[in-house]
Amino acid sequence: MPRAASARRYAQAVFELALENNELERWLEDLTLLADAVANQDFVEFLSEPRVPAPSKLEVIREALGASVGPLALNLISLLATRNLVHLLPGIADLYQEALDAQQGIERAEVVSAVPLDDAQRQSVSEMIGAISSSEVRLSTRVEPSIVGGMIVRIGDRVIDGSTRAKLRAMRRDLAERR
Repeated sequence: MPRAASARRYAQAVFELALENNELERWLEDLTLLADAVANQDFVEFLSEPRVPAPSKLEVIREALGASVGPLALNLISLLATRNLVHLLPGIADLYQEALDAQQGIERAEVVSAVPLDDAQRQSVSEMIGAISSSEVRLSTRVEPSIVGGMIVRIGDRVIDGSTRAKLRAMRRDLAERR
């Protein structure tokens, strides 16, 4: 749990800094690039190794990322590397994106379906959710065959369960109560 809280604190600090300097999109690009960089397991292991001295880590970071990200983003990954916390970068990037979406009035929604949705279905679901939430929607989808059919929509802390699995469970409860 402390690690998630750390990612949230870093994301909030970066967001406030970006907002203050009117660099919201630049930070989004930099954080995305940093999160992609730490997707390389060898890079993360090197930067997380406590026996590697901090100057060596900082030199590798400057060589690998120096020209592609801003100086403050370079400082962020350097700070995380010296604290052996570079594994937090994907979470920081996700939380920053959430804060940016909220600031821009964009609602995030996740749709879980039994089968993959095509583009027309994604568009239709996105429009339906936008009408419900009265805001622009950024949609992510996930396939989970165990729901049998239909879909489950998560918008913030709200869940709309229109899955066949949920309907079958409700039918089972109704039948059990009638006995």
